[in-house]
Amino acid sequence: MSKELTDKILGVLGTCAIGDAMGSVTENLTFDQIREAFPGGLQEFRKPGETAFALGNEAGEVTDDFSQTYLISQAIVEAGGKITRGVVVGAILKWSDIPRWYDRFAGPTTRGAIATLKDPKHEVKSPYGTVHVDYACKATNGAAMKISPAGIMNPDDVEGALRDAITICRVTHDNSLAISGACATAAAVSAGLAEGATMRDALGAAVYGAMRGETIGKRVSHYVAGASVVERMRLADEIVRGPGSKEEKLRRISEVVGSGLNISEAVPCAYGLALLNMGDALQATIDAVNIGYDTDTVAAITGAMVGAFADLEDERYARLLSEVQKANDFDLVDLATKLAGYAGK
Repeated sequence: MSKELTDKILGVLGTCAIGDAMGSVTENLTFDQIREAFPGGLQEFRKPGETAFALGNEAGEVTDDFSQTYLISQAIVEAGGKITRGVVVGAILKWSDIPRWYDRFAGPTTRGAIATLKDPKHEVKSPYGTVHVDYACKATNGAAMKISPAGIMNPDDVEGALRDAITICRVTHDNSLAISGACATAAAVSAGLAEGATMRDALGAAVYGAMRGETIGKRVSHYVAGASVVERMRLADEIVRGPGSKEEKLRRISEVVGSGLNISEAVPCAYGLALLNMGDALQATIDAVNIGYDTDTVAAITGAMVGAFADLEDERYARLLSEVQKANDFDLVDLATKLAGYAGK
């Protein structure tokens, strides 16, 4: 394994974790409310307040976004670098048994999927009888928040990343839109890990991944209704390339593309923020923290997409990485080293 690959993997993991932990403070606030509460934008770890789902967390603690990424990554290492449905199911069920993460942060799709994994005959009572609910058909952003290990294990192999992303995604989000968003994110990670890659290379791969994921998802998974991830990514690109100041473009991304629970908002939003901060992975992630609505997930996805380009030598980044590891008792350097040992094999 090369030090460059290990460092890039550390950047993906670290920036995803930083985005999740920092974004947990601004989650549920609007674009304007964040700017009122944090003039100049939130750029450090804080304890979440009463408006956040993460109320009770200490500064720098992660939520479901990176904690699932972390446990899936650990499970892959324990499996000798393999990504199979069984490995992913084991990691998700292990995560569901950790109350500080599952009880407080499990999203609606993941919560339903876990209930079905534990009881395949899981049913819901209604006034008109008992029905079986297929939670996998919900196209929510939990599909992309935990998907970076698929890209990490396939450096400079986008097709391999797409294959593994679909395996991970279908455990909890088994539908065409979710797969499209997950594949966009995994493709960006994979391309970003290539030797000499640029952020533009990674974001180009994200568009390809979204398109391929949508096509494959319609064939192998539930074909569901909803806004296209691909078309929303194109819309984000138009906003970034269009007129206006950076702040005006951020507002338009927030209000037009969206930054919410749906995969068709969160992934295109992350993509747009990365485009708007070409060459600055940390600032792209911080802009996601301050975009409004589902900020922890959007920031985690953004951090994963562009984390390979994080400047690990930058004093500010190094401090944030150290703080997020300490707050969660994570050793991301060790995890990145172990993942790098299996990546691409």
